[in-house]
This record gives sequence, structure tokens and C-alpha cells, in this order.
Amino acid sequence: MRRLLILTSDTGEGHNSAAQAIAEAARAAGYEVSVRKPLEESTTLNRSLGQLYNLLLTHRPGWVGLFAWSVDCLGPNEADFLYRRVTGYIRQFLDAERPDLVLSVHPMLNHMIQRWIVEQHLGVPCYTLVTDPFPPFWRGWSSPYVDRYFVPTPEAGDEMVSRGVPAGTIERVPMPVRAGFGRVSESEVDRLRASLGVDGDLILVNGGARGGGPLRHLVRAVREEAPTSHVLVVCGHNQRVRKRLEQAGDPRVRTFGFVDNMHVLVGAADLVITKPGALSTYEALAAAVPAVLTAIGGLMPQESGLFDAARRLGFSFAVNTLDELRAVLRKGVSEWESRRQAISDFYRPGSSDDIVERIQLAHAGR
Repeated sequence: MRRLLILTSDTGEGHNSAAQAIAEAARAAGYEVSVRKPLEESTTLNRSLGQLYNLLLTHRPGWVGLFAWSVDCLGPNEADFLYRRVTGYIRQFLDAERPDLVLSVHPMLNHMIQRWIVEQHLGVPCYTLVTDPFPPFWRGWSSPYVDRYFVPTPEAGDEMVSRGVPAGTIERVPMPVRAGFGRVSESEVDRLRASLGVDGDLILVNGGARGGGPLRHLVRAVREEAPTSHVLVVCGHNQRVRKRLEQAGDPRVRTFGFVDNMHVLVGAADLVITKPGALSTYEALAAAVPAVLTAIGGLMPQESGLFDAARRLGFSFAVNTLDELRAVLRKGVSEWESRRQAISDFYRPGSSDDIVERIQLAHAGR
């Protein structure tokens, strides 16, 4: 049985979502799959950088741009002196995994492991799925040690070419989304609404795994502009903001921590309010649910391209301020629903099977 090693990280839950979607499809196709997180597993420095990134996501999202600029300038994922410090770990890591092929879904995981594979002549093909659909990107996505890239949009492919990646090594694939999105049954939706006592419009405010951004301000705007709607708030691991929302005692607001049924929450909603993370946005698109992408509280550089594309192409609402959000909320369900045509024009439903098939073809052609 062929063994696929997927590299991901907890710095941005979207990468883990993509890894999960691909892993499920690959196992169904007969692969033995291992999903690993080298940033968190390797050195204290790497773990500290990851923890700092997640703290900024939760409490100071507006500062993430400076963090990203610093990482791009310093290039710790490419630094030779850091590579020399982790070769022992990489050797043990690969000896334990013994992959037939490696797929990275994270911009910081395209250099050191792949470099070791090349330098040691291991003959293991290395692929990368670029989970940012529109530039600007993290510099780390492009690497001289990656054999093939999979991108979700033509714009992403063009950006990789501009960074010196040969066009012949780039393939376009649908963005992989987790099983369930786009296939939520009416019975599941009815059960969820009944369990929550929802008898009208339903708005989902998604704070992501970290519960970052101005969640309380967003919820307040929703309650003021759509007072008859029910509101679900995903706070992720941010227990502080969840507690403060619950203390308000609003009977039309229900909070959640980190959830494993996001596909049901999204599928049941009439509107999703979320930061413009690639996977959270594409999961809403897959469910054909109108979304509001919000830059309120700060916009990370790697999210700005998707945010601008939503505004340009109309597949989601895109708001910079609470006043702009309020204007969208006042439109009501009928206006929110008008975005469905733009969604269908932009998003072509695919599945994670597509990228697994491309991996199989690329591997067979070596």
C-alpha cells in the first residue's frame, strides 16, 4: 500500500481542514495516510513561533501582517543554520514515516524536509497544495525542492510562475473541502434548528479555531440590525470571549467552542459571517450559503487577495467596517440569497478526490 505523508500545522485551522479532506479521499483511494505537524513536533523555537502566531490571531489579528512580513523577510523555514539544527529530527521523522510521497498544505513546510529528501537522494516525490487562492502569498509556498504544485485558481498559478516556479509543474485543482459541506441534508438542518429552538432566520458568526477578531462587536451588530434572527457564534478555543457572550444572557444567541459539525452549522445558516480564511470561505461556498467576509479588526496579508476577489467578483459580501456590515444585515434574506448566482458563477463544485487523482497521475508519471 502506498504511503502518503501530509504536512500541516495548527497555525491556521484551514490548513488542517484541507489536510483532513485530502486524507479522507486518499484513504478511500487505497493510500495509507499519515498527517503530521512538524512545526509543532520539532523544536522549541518552532513551537514558540507557532504559539505566537496563534496568540496574535486570537487577540491582535491586526498585528499578523507585521508578523508575516517579518517571517517573509527572515525566511526561517529556508535558513541554512536552522536547517542544520533539525537534520537529525528530519532523518528520524522520515525513517519513522517512510513515505512514498509527501504533500505539504502549509507555506512553512516546503523546504527543510523536502531539501533533506533531495540531498539524501531518497527519490520521494514532494508536492504542495497552495491553500491561498489569490495573491499575495507567503513567500514560503515556492521552493526549489518541490516537484509539483496544486493551485485552486488561475491567479494562484500565475503568482507561482512569477516567483520562478516552472509553469509545467503547476496544476489547477478544486479547493479541497471536508466531507459534508455541500451535502447537508434537510433532516440534519431540521434537527439542528429544532434542538436550538430556531424558528426564523439563522446567522452564523464564525470566529474560527482561535475565536479571533471582534466577535462581540460583530454579534452586537447582528442583534441590532437583525433583531428577529437567531445567532450562532463559533468561538473556537477562545473561552474568554465565549464566556462574555454567554454572560449577556441573550436568548437568541447560542455560543459554541471548537466544533466538529461545522458543516451542519454552515448548511443550516441563512448567512455566514467569517474572516476571509480560504477554507472557511470555500466551505461556505461549497454549501452555497451567502457569506460576509469581514476585515473588521484587521486583515491578514494572505487573506487580502480573497477579500478583494469577493468584492470584485461578488461571490461573497466583503466589509471593512461595522457600518458596512450593518448595511448588509439590513438587506435581509432575500438580498442575501441574491449572491447564490455569483457563488455558482465563481465556485465549481469538486471534491478532494480530484487532487488525489492528480497525485496518482503525477506519481505514476515519474
